Amino acid sequence: MLQIEYDLQEQDLTAFTEHELQDKEHFQKVLRRHEVLLPAIMALLAFFVWFYYGNVPGAIYIGLMAILWRYVAPLIIKYNIRRRTLKLYSAEDIAQLTGHYKLVLEPQALLLVRGKEETRFPWRDLIRIEDTKKYIFIYLDVDQALIVPKKQAKGDLKKFVEIARKRIAAAE
Repeated sequence: MLQIEYDLQEQDLTAFTEHELQDKEHFQKVLRRHEVLLPAIMALLAFFVWFYYGNVPGAIYIGLMAILWRYVAPLIIKYNIRRRTLKLYSAEDIAQLTGHYKLVLEPQALLLVRGKEETRFPWRDLIRIEDTKKYIFIYLDVDQALIVPKKQAKGDLKKFVEIARKRIAAAE
């Protein structure tokens, strides 16, 4: 039986929300607006100020603000998403969700062990596994997943994901 162990921390609780938002068209539209559209308008304004008024320092200032906006606005948006997501959890919820976890691949189910508590998820109930740069998401439902931070995980993650994917596919 292959297993992995990891510690889930408070900042990891927002990872799934951020991951889900990356595919949402509305979120992409907001990011594009702040990354491209507003800086482009500000750059055009800077050119106008430079050519029409001949105000080079003003144009440079507006241009620098456009560049700054392009890189800082998305960070602020993502920070606000993290902050709002964490507000959804009470202090008790955070204490209950964070801590040491162990996932064990059993022939019939995925076993989640936290302290003395054990939960089995039959393979047919799991939807899929997504392996990202920093996290592994094991989907229990369309909008619910187990979050495994790769940085905190101990065990053979690649083999774990490979076997789990095969068992989920075989259970369908």
